[in-house]
Formats: sequence, structure tokens, C-alpha cells
Amino acid sequence: MALLAATTGIVHAGGREIFQTNCIICHQEDAQGLPGMYPPLADSIGHYVAIPAGRAYLVHVVSFGLNGRISVHRVTYDGVMYPWPQLSDEDVADVLNYVLTTFNAKLLPKTFKPLTAHQVTKYRAGPTALGNVHDERAALMKALTK
Repeated sequence: MALLAATTGIVHAGGREIFQTNCIICHQEDAQGLPGMYPPLADSIGHYVAIPAGRAYLVHVVSFGLNGRISVHRVTYDGVMYPWPQLSDEDVADVLNYVLTTFNAKLLPKTFKPLTAHQVTKYRAGPTALGNVHDERAALMKALTK
């Protein structure tokens, strides 16, 4: 089932379904997460795609997972995001584009271009692993505040 994203005019082939099948249990149907356990995706990650490191980080979180303390909207979360390596590059692009355009449209840069499967392939090819993603997040948060 295709979903048209009003903000970009792109079609998400399965992004909504992937979210509902894999992400909703922790991040909830409205992508608000569960306080203290699972961080919100809504109104929190849209500005990450303003820089290449942010796009790579989002792919890495889905692909390699994330553990350790993070802060989102001044709430601390200390849990584990398990990796989803079974998702294809197209699936990762679709679900991220769905979350970005559906729950983060107000935060997206005016020049936002959806992630492509080719970009996901490139970002996944790097030497990233579970432990590195937390450090990658810290560097991203610092870069976004400059």
C-alpha cells in the first residue's frame, strides 16, 4: 500500500507498514514513544537530516541499533534499540522517510530530499557497530548545536 507524503510529494512504498510492523511496539502509533523507556521519534529527528552525518546516523540506528543514555526533549532514556539488519536498504529508506515526513514534517529543512536505497547502502557499508552509534549520536548533537 502506497502512502503519499503531502510535504514532499514522494510515495512511501511500505514505510507505514514497516513502521507498524516493527517500530510501533516501542515508539507507539503516534511515534511519541514511552517516557523513560523508548524515546519519541515524532518532533525530534527531522532536523537531523540537515547534515549528511544526521542522515547516516538515522540509517545506523535502524541498521545497527543503539544502547546507552540519550536525552530527547530533556527526558533521559537508557534503553536498547535493537538492530534491524533484516530490513532491506529500500525498507530502511522507506520507514525513515515515513517517520520523517509523517511525524517530523515541521522540523525538516526546506531543502529536504528523501533518503534513497542507494544512500542507505552507502551508509550501511561503513565500519559502524552497536557501540559506535552512541558516540556517533553525541557527535551529531554537538554538530547540530553549532
